[in-house]
Amino acid sequence: MYVTRGFIKTHLRKRLIISHKGQNGRVLVVGGSRLYFGSPVLVSLAAFRTGADLVYLLTPEYISKSIASQHPDLIVWGYGGEYLNENALPVFEELRNKTDAMIIGNGLTKQPSVLKVASELIKKWNKSLVVDADCIQPDLKTSSKQILYTPHAAEFSRLTGVKTPSNMRDKIKLIEKTARELSATILLKGVPDIISDGDKLMFNNIHNAGMTVGGTGDTLAGIACALLSQKHTPFESACIAAYINGAAGNLAMRKYGYSLIASDLINEVPSIMKQFQ
Repeated sequence: MYVTRGFIKTHLRKRLIISHKGQNGRVLVVGGSRLYFGSPVLVSLAAFRTGADLVYLLTPEYISKSIASQHPDLIVWGYGGEYLNENALPVFEELRNKTDAMIIGNGLTKQPSVLKVASELIKKWNKSLVVDADCIQPDLKTSSKQILYTPHAAEFSRLTGVKTPSNMRDKIKLIEKTARELSATILLKGVPDIISDGDKLMFNNIHNAGMTVGGTGDTLAGIACALLSQKHTPFESACIAAYINGAAGNLAMRKYGYSLIASDLINEVPSIMKQFQ
């Protein structure tokens, strides 16, 4: 079954008129490094545009001040260093109590020391979680119904240890098998996107060839994390996020053609969200 407008209308939660700040989602983004600081910013802004009330970005001090000065909407917390390291742990503990859902991996790099600390954060989190990008690693696999993995084909191969099949039937079987083994939800990005929690299966075909540009995976993950923070299940979050990300990408494609960039997509997310409010 494909994700449709009807699915979004049925499953996207309505905001209470009397709600106050924080009730509509508090997101924690753990990402960024000396090498990559745009990625976690895209994640954070996409989460905001999806309707999260608060977005906290935990990132190295090497880049945190620069990000904070350019993006006043974000709550940027820094820790000493240029890459994720143990200095992040006490800051993480403080932020854990302030947030509802976390996304980890974007822009961290795959350095062993970085992944070691990332593994600690994942084990300590114990709430709704998106695992993306550099943290999609076999050594970081965690079994939990609260986790959503958002790999592309190469990352999925890295996670499973086998080449992602090109045959659709075999690909679906492997996704479902892996989701069951991890008791998690997997959103395999592609044409189409394939989403499974080991029991349910959905496809998303709302996207375009312009979305091969860098950063659209970050926007997808940020949208999904915002939805998790608003108490959607990982499966619902994956399905809705895939549709919203693709639909926003289609609007950006109409304006910019193949010149679209990820920030163009983020700017179109409100137009899609308004259709379901």
